[in-house]
Amino acid sequence: MPVQLGFSVPPEESTNTPLGHQSPQWSNWDGGKIGGRPSWLNPRDLPQEVLTCRGPCAEDGEKKDTPLCFITQLYCPADDVREEAFHRSLYVFACPKCCSGSSALMQSVKNASNNDNNSAINQFSGCIQVLRCQLPKDNEFYPSKGDLDEEWDKHKSQYWAKHEHDDKLNLCAVCGQRSKGKCPKQNKWFCCPDHQKEHLRAAKKLQDETTSPIPLQYLSSICYESELVVEEEPQPTENGTEKDVKQTTNKSLFESGEITDADSNLEQSDLNEMTLKSAATGVTDSTTLTFYARMAIGGEENDVRDQCLRYCRWPESKNESSDVHQDDDIEDTKQPLWLTSNNQPPKEFPPPCQYCGAPRLFEFQILPQMLHYLLRDSNAQNETRDNSKVLTETERAILLEASSKIESGADLPPGFREQHEQAVAKARDALLGVGIHGNKDSLEWGTIAIYTCTASCGDGDVVSPGEMKNVSVTEKDRMRSLGAYREEMAWLQSSLD
Repeated sequence: MPVQLGFSVPPEESTNTPLGHQSPQWSNWDGGKIGGRPSWLNPRDLPQEVLTCRGPCAEDGEKKDTPLCFITQLYCPADDVREEAFHRSLYVFACPKCCSGSSALMQSVKNASNNDNNSAINQFSGCIQVLRCQLPKDNEFYPSKGDLDEEWDKHKSQYWAKHEHDDKLNLCAVCGQRSKGKCPKQNKWFCCPDHQKEHLRAAKKLQDETTSPIPLQYLSSICYESELVVEEEPQPTENGTEKDVKQTTNKSLFESGEITDADSNLEQSDLNEMTLKSAATGVTDSTTLTFYARMAIGGEENDVRDQCLRYCRWPESKNESSDVHQDDDIEDTKQPLWLTSNNQPPKEFPPPCQYCGAPRLFEFQILPQMLHYLLRDSNAQNETRDNSKVLTETERAILLEASSKIESGADLPPGFREQHEQAVAKARDALLGVGIHGNKDSLEWGTIAIYTCTASCGDGDVVSPGEMKNVSVTEKDRMRSLGAYREEMAWLQSSLD
């Protein structure tokens, strides 16, 4: 299975195209959505409580019950594995405090090296929550025909609020989760007092308390919304040649006039080590170099540097061969593309599914580029792309050559300093080429890898106590409170400094 790339596309206001599962015409579902409010696949059996952080801020008496921020959802059927997964969606939420650049946890992980701070890293498991929901083709919420062109409202929570006589199924006007009550002043439903106050402030700022819904840019706890579209990762470009790389790397590292008497007593390996420390703007991590090179795989002709998500479900084995890409930087197309060699999960991660005991494997990852769209207005995404920042195949080959040599422990060849430094600087700048419109307290990550149950267990109903394996009574109660949504695992790798 080739890697699928996810890209952010601004919502088309003129066509008013519904995102996620807002339309019952499931034949048109594809990709997913980024930011905004979740679009629930099962609109009736929702999580009973607002999703909150279970990380470090949950242990801080002044910051209890921090609501999680909705990041993205992805429609990814698995009916080839289980017919009850004919419809299947994954949802990702993150704590805006623990996952911010200024949080103590994030700083602790950034300061760790070579995975020597797993205790801090593991706490991210409570800061990121991944939910999976699935339904068979014949279900209570959607028509059996995906192109049904008649009135249908069973896919809406409001329908089930009336049908089940459960007012709390009227979704929160801010976050889109199950509500706790209705505000008589605003005549809207909210999940908590904080969101009730946030909506009122936004309405006053908008100078219109009757507008429905409030535009997202006025709601500080909600990320900007865009559509997530997917396409297959392109083949590596072939503009560059092996000869180009050899000519680049065979140049002398120093001109003769640059060598001093002190330098003459140093071995070539010492010189390489010294220059490498100052070269490449500090990047000597082979994993990082490979990441940069992979972002430039399409070249200028098929520019994919603004990809937000990478999807490739459940490898059969870590070393499984693939005939899709046979490039030097693609050792394993079905594992996360890590940003750095630090802060990677231990061998025992992820744990097996707590519902059925089946192993979990990697399914998709969220890239740092997604932050660019979450933290800025999607309507402002019309900046002209600067194709001069796209890596050439030769520059990409330089990164791969450096990655290979660093990983093997070999010295970098003479003549590599300037080319390596320029290629890395350009690669960094090429990732969107513009800064994130946020601040030090904004969401931040390097990448988030999502691991899911390979049995895709569940039939779409509320979880029963007998389905949960080796969990405490308290955990069983919490998991049952998630309704028809089952919890999966995530690993957050911090961003580069």
